[in-house]
Amino acid sequence: MNNKKYKIFLILFSSVIIGIGVGLIVSLFHISIDWILFHKSQMIEKIWPWHTYIYLPYMFLTAIMLFLSVYIVKKYSPDAAGSGIQDIEGVIGNKMTMRGIRLIVVKFFGGILSIGGGMSMGREGPSVQIGGALGHIISKIFTLDKESLNILIAAGAGAGLATTFNAPLAGILFVFEEMREEIKYNYITAKSVITTSVVSIITLHILIGNTISIPVDKLNLPNVYELWIFIPFGIFFGFLGFIFNKYLVTFTNRIAQFNGWKFNLLILFIGAIIGLLFYTYPYSVGEGYKVIHAALNQELGLKSLLILFAVRFLTTMISYGTGAPGGIFAPMLALGTLFGVSFGIISNNLLPFLHIEPIVFAVVGMSALFSATVRAPLTGIILVAEMTSSFNLLMPLLITSLVAVITVNALGGRAIYTILLEQALKISKFGNTKS
Repeated sequence: MNNKKYKIFLILFSSVIIGIGVGLIVSLFHISIDWILFHKSQMIEKIWPWHTYIYLPYMFLTAIMLFLSVYIVKKYSPDAAGSGIQDIEGVIGNKMTMRGIRLIVVKFFGGILSIGGGMSMGREGPSVQIGGALGHIISKIFTLDKESLNILIAAGAGAGLATTFNAPLAGILFVFEEMREEIKYNYITAKSVITTSVVSIITLHILIGNTISIPVDKLNLPNVYELWIFIPFGIFFGFLGFIFNKYLVTFTNRIAQFNGWKFNLLILFIGAIIGLLFYTYPYSVGEGYKVIHAALNQELGLKSLLILFAVRFLTTMISYGTGAPGGIFAPMLALGTLFGVSFGIISNNLLPFLHIEPIVFAVVGMSALFSATVRAPLTGIILVAEMTSSFNLLMPLLITSLVAVITVNALGGRAIYTILLEQALKISKFGNTKS
């Protein structure tokens, strides 16, 4: 076997190992978070004797969980803060370094604490970074060259996204679209990325099962004369994506300005507020799947939808700004759903000649906000189509996502992970200059 064939074999063999590893770790990550979210309330109900003040243990528990999450990140692995996707891009682009094993451990337990505590953050960011770190570890074990190392880091990251949402095509597209400037694309890269995502999904199905993340009843495709409504719909999301990125960075920078006991006190205060909301207004915090299901089932009126959108926007900004491990994909999907259903209800009232279900706008809205914020429209379209099994809505998905991206570009907006990577290269997520 010549050196080239041996290299290809080693990359593909490593891809299989990484896929199995990502499937195992991310599945355990999901199971752990779900266990905490399910049993936390039951535990408090059993232990706390004063029902009138039952909100207090929710506040205390979330505050402590968030504090511990941020503490272990700050002390042991600052690069595990936040989403981590920008850090993966920084490593592949030779702008940052990676500490694989420590990063995985801190990201895993820190993410369980923050997301399990009820913060408005998603598990996809940690899963992507864990997948990339596992790719880094395996490539080092086999002493592969830099090009192969980058391929396996990217493949692991894509598998992390695929496994989180049970969306293999989205995981593959995410690597090709989001990391297009950092990685060299060729036949080997494609085979590695596809192999890793497929193997990780198979592992997920063996451990957890094959379930659609956001089940939606089959929706009717709008007729060709109704598709025009998705142009203004996309423009709205272009503006929303621009605002989302701007304020996410603003909140992150503002919170990072706190130091010492002031920072610790702020983290405890934020955790307590999130804990209070978790008990009194649960749709306003957390990853967002509960509120997505409620909105899709039309359990919420227009006023509730708009209030929830505003509150969740704020809790997402604050949650990510703490520097705790967690992503923004799931919260964005929730915001896109809330705004989409609201737009659908309003458009039906103002334009009764349109016969488009509000749920159609909800599904399309998920993709539109993702596209405008991350600037990866193909990934957003396929991700939402896989998560909701709504491939028949590809035309409105394409129109809205394209218009949203054009709009945010016209406003001078930039991709969120490009901005976050630049921020990470200047200062750490806790306000200290990077070495």
